[in-house]
Amino acid sequence: MTSPIIGIRKLTGFGDRSLGRRLMLGFATLPLAIVVILVAIIVWVSVAVRMDAGLTGPFTLHHYATLFTDPLIIHVVLNTLIFSAVTVATAMTFGVAAAWLVERTDMPGKKAVYALMTIGLLFPTFFQAMGWMFFLHPRIGMFNRWLMQTLHLSESPFSIANVYGMGWVEGLGLASLAFVMTSPVLRAMNPDLEDAARVHGLGRWSCATRIVMPLIWPGLVAAAIYMAVIATATFEVPAVIGLGSKILTFSTLVYISVSPEMGVPNYGIVGAMSVLMIALSMAMSWWYFRVIRLSDRYAVVQGRGYRPRLIRLGRLRWVGWLVLGSYFVLAKLLPLLMMVWAALLPYFQPFSLRALKQVTLRNFEQIPIDLLVRGAANTFILMLTVPTAALVLGLMISWIVVRSGLRSRFVFDWIAFLPHAVPSLVFAIAAVVLALFVLPKGFPLYGTIFIVMAVYILVRISLTTRVLNGAILQIHRELEEAAYVSGMRMLSTMRKILLPLLMPALINLWLWNALLTFRELTMAAFLVTQDNITLPVVIWGVWHTGSLGQAAAASLVFVAMFLPVVVIYWMFGTRAAEHTVHG
Repeated sequence: MTSPIIGIRKLTGFGDRSLGRRLMLGFATLPLAIVVILVAIIVWVSVAVRMDAGLTGPFTLHHYATLFTDPLIIHVVLNTLIFSAVTVATAMTFGVAAAWLVERTDMPGKKAVYALMTIGLLFPTFFQAMGWMFFLHPRIGMFNRWLMQTLHLSESPFSIANVYGMGWVEGLGLASLAFVMTSPVLRAMNPDLEDAARVHGLGRWSCATRIVMPLIWPGLVAAAIYMAVIATATFEVPAVIGLGSKILTFSTLVYISVSPEMGVPNYGIVGAMSVLMIALSMAMSWWYFRVIRLSDRYAVVQGRGYRPRLIRLGRLRWVGWLVLGSYFVLAKLLPLLMMVWAALLPYFQPFSLRALKQVTLRNFEQIPIDLLVRGAANTFILMLTVPTAALVLGLMISWIVVRSGLRSRFVFDWIAFLPHAVPSLVFAIAAVVLALFVLPKGFPLYGTIFIVMAVYILVRISLTTRVLNGAILQIHRELEEAAYVSGMRMLSTMRKILLPLLMPALINLWLWNALLTFRELTMAAFLVTQDNITLPVVIWGVWHTGSLGQAAAASLVFVAMFLPVVVIYWMFGTRAAEHTVHG
């Protein structure tokens, strides 16, 4: 008699040595093996005495000792911690406030707010950072110069060029993420518990502190940890605001270590710092998942007739609109206006009638058009290939994790999560080391579009598998088992049964990954050369050379190219996402 387990394996196609089985395992294993290799390379770099000595060369712990004795590195670690803390505080303040107004009150226009907050995730933070530099830089900032002229001050009263200002700008950029992550938490909060507390004499403040906060805190803490992981390794804002003012965080110190103006790259220190960041990020990720698991203790049972009871704002609606309006002005409108004004002037100056007479399009004419065209071409190639490859590989990995029944499927899932837990710039640095020092000389990977493509794909697999794991779990196994019983093989079943049902999620993921690829700067800054340069790096390069007006003009061109893709995502991606949730 055939055992049930053997029968299931035969039904799923994993009971024989079929071509589908070999292809599935092979394609799913390849990217995960590369992820492990890249992490191992970073560990090797952190203990290698000489890069040219090979993987078996002499080793040392000198680089790790330097981490705890070099005053500069200690100062950078402190800057990174402060930057991350300010980022999380700013993002959670605006994001949670917006989520509460949308999910728990009767404020009108909720769909528009949700749309704007969701799309706000996609706009690059380097654009916001440039805009705030034009507004609040101590030397050229429009607001500071206006205050100095009006109040006859000798020094600028405010400055964005510090670790707190960097955290403020990064937090404004991540507030949309905080909104998206905390909205479901507030939406699922049953207000019957609050009503019961009020019946027993608790006021609104006591009810909020004793009932609401204890129930939603796991979701809030999880969102804060998630954003802290992002902030510790982000490059865009620290590069635009901090690098010129010698304010270093982890990412910018790594950048100047591998791309020094003089001397040779210090890969050993970079490797040791990267291993430290991997350990820190993994610890925060472990904390994140621990909080998520504990959230079951705070779950509220809801029946089919559950209806959230909204708080009536009444005359206080204007306060809600003031909060939301302030965020959109500070995070989106103000940077955009500053960039437009900077792009239209021969040199940046405060707004005045005299300045209006100097408006010109010269900055647009002086944009390095050859670099812009080359960067745009490479970026669009990446937009087409990266999401497609990430979807194909992610679908195979998710199918193995959810459907295969293999004992090793949890290893697949854990390795697929690594690109999310490990800072993305670490993978970029490891790929550079792999291309320069490990691969044979006849394998020219460095400086090509393929190295950028490969790293992008590996990093995007993490998000892809997270989403597809949940989407596949929503599809009952009986549909596939019926196809197997009817004689269909595994690949045919996936093509005719699974893919059509997953299509809404696949469309949403493809568009989302394409937009993230379009705006990516952190990994690109460590991977590109003149031959494989991308559009965000072109803008960053123009800014870094001090051509601020041209950088503003190039950024506006970038946004003009970016907006149609965002509109396409809004037309198709959000509709697909809604179909996935409600279908």
